[in-house]
Amino acid sequence: MKALVAAVAFAAALVGGVGALPLLLEARLATLAPGGLAVAGLHYNPFSGRLTLRDVSARDEAGREIFRADVVDATASLGDLLGAAPLTLQRVNVVAPRLVVAPAPALTLIGLGAAGLGAPPVVVDGIVVSHGALVLEEPGGRALVARDLTARLDRLAALGDGDAAFAVETALYGTDVRITGQPLGRGAYALRFRANGLDAAALLEDFPQALAAAGVRLAEGRADVDATLVVAGSRVLASGQVRVDRLVARFAEPRSAPLTASALVLAVDRWDLAAGAGRISRLELQRPVLTLDRGTPAAITALVDWLAGPDVMLRRLRIVDGTVRLAAAERGERPVTLRGLTLGLQAAAETGPRAGFVLTARAGVGPEGRLTIDGALSRNFRRAEGAVRAIGVTLEGCGLDDVSVPLPVQASPAAVLGSLAAACR
Repeated sequence: MKALVAAVAFAAALVGGVGALPLLLEARLATLAPGGLAVAGLHYNPFSGRLTLRDVSARDEAGREIFRADVVDATASLGDLLGAAPLTLQRVNVVAPRLVVAPAPALTLIGLGAAGLGAPPVVVDGIVVSHGALVLEEPGGRALVARDLTARLDRLAALGDGDAAFAVETALYGTDVRITGQPLGRGAYALRFRANGLDAAALLEDFPQALAAAGVRLAEGRADVDATLVVAGSRVLASGQVRVDRLVARFAEPRSAPLTASALVLAVDRWDLAAGAGRISRLELQRPVLTLDRGTPAAITALVDWLAGPDVMLRRLRIVDGTVRLAAAERGERPVTLRGLTLGLQAAAETGPRAGFVLTARAGVGPEGRLTIDGALSRNFRRAEGAVRAIGVTLEGCGLDDVSVPLPVQASPAAVLGSLAAACR
């Protein structure tokens, strides 16, 4: 009989304790956000450990809402929920969340996502996010919004140990973007980005600092991206390839004709994003069209100087089937069009940062004329050696049937044509 009375008393106490659990849990959960966490509905089963929160809202120190979700469903032990140790949630399912991230440099955001710095005292072991949204705020009231976000994380430790492996899929800039992350040990993290048909012009509109100083604006272009970022502390190294199709770039100079190309391909190896330095293994323009009526745009001059600078190790540059229209050097002369332009620069050696390039170029001039260039170019693009051959080319009324002249030291299109014109005199 005493045992039965004891069992009944224990059950009554347990039921009474369970009735008080919602208040205790709400008090514990409210401490997980700087400005408090509120829920419209809370249910917890102490026997199964299942915790369900509805209409969840979290705020920052200023009282601004930074997170909300329709439903958060998880499993947690009663001891974790009521104890003082970090809260551990397992098999978390979050429906329709919205996370707002305050303005911060892009590299800082990457570091936060990789290492979990500054996160609340909670450990999430297995999470699935569906129909989510991520809002990255920018100065001036603008915001970048990733919608229809679906995420899967094996383990997210919000205590700064950075051991989360995850996969995220979201609709962004007109396409589906997939991001996977994997810890590499010793605080390093690898993030792989893959996307096809990304609206590159819209992306650069949201991050104008990328081309702000270049004097050029990308007006059109769809990008395929397959790149890996290795994050280690404040350093971020990028390796991979970006291909931009149907490119249209406009220059800052008034009345300048835009640069168009069927494709731009850029491949880098261990490129330091913060320093803007590293190795470009491939830079290629396919079927570009450029008109130089008022001189070379400053953006192109700046690009050449940057590629020739000490921070860039360029391995290969190609222009395939291009068209360049050059204004007449003097009044009364006809402009010259180089058609079918193919130009190649191949690093002559891997040894030494100042190794030069093997230079080859082919182009059509006039109805049947052809120009060929074979030679070498210094690493800083300042000196060229080689020969220019003209076949069936007419310049200033002078025909060049098969003429070879030395390649000008400063090998620009205008200088090459000037050397050939001098051969006519």
